[in-house]
Amino acid sequence: MSTKLNPKNGLFRICVDQKEDGRLSGRIVSQRLTAPMAFADLGDLLLKVEGVLDAQNFPQASQRIRTFVQDASEYPASVLPDGAMSEAEVEASRGALTTFQLAILTRRNATWQGAVDWMEGQSSMSFSSDLELLSLVDRHMEGL
Repeated sequence: MSTKLNPKNGLFRICVDQKEDGRLSGRIVSQRLTAPMAFADLGDLLLKVEGVLDAQNFPQASQRIRTFVQDASEYPASVLPDGAMSEAEVEASRGALTTFQLAILTRRNATWQGAVDWMEGQSSMSFSSDLELLSLVDRHMEGL
C-alpha cells in the first residue's frame, strides 16, 4: 500500500558538510527519497529539491510549464516512493557543519513558501520565497 505524502513525511533534512569559498555542499535526506542526494552548492540544492517536488507533485505547483505534446502524462500521485528512507534514517542524519529541516508548504507564484528549522536549537523561521530561504541560510552560515 502506498503512503500518501503529507507535511510531516514530506520534510527535507539538509545536511551541510562543507563550506568552501562561500559555497555550501552536503546531502539532502528525506522520506521522499530512496537514498541521500548530494548537492554541490545552494543553487544545486534548489534545483534538486524542485525536481523532487515536481516528480512527486507535492506540494502542487501553482503554475505548470505548458506543453503541446499529445501524450502528455497526468501529474503523478503524491505518494512516498518504493524503498523510501525510513524516518529513523532521516532523523539520524547530521551534517558536519550544520543541519536544518526544510518544510515546503506551498509553491505559489513560481516560488516556495514554508519554514526552516535549525537543528542547533535556534527557532524556526518562515520564508515566503526561495530567495528568502537562501538569505536565511546565508545569515545562519555567517554565524558558524
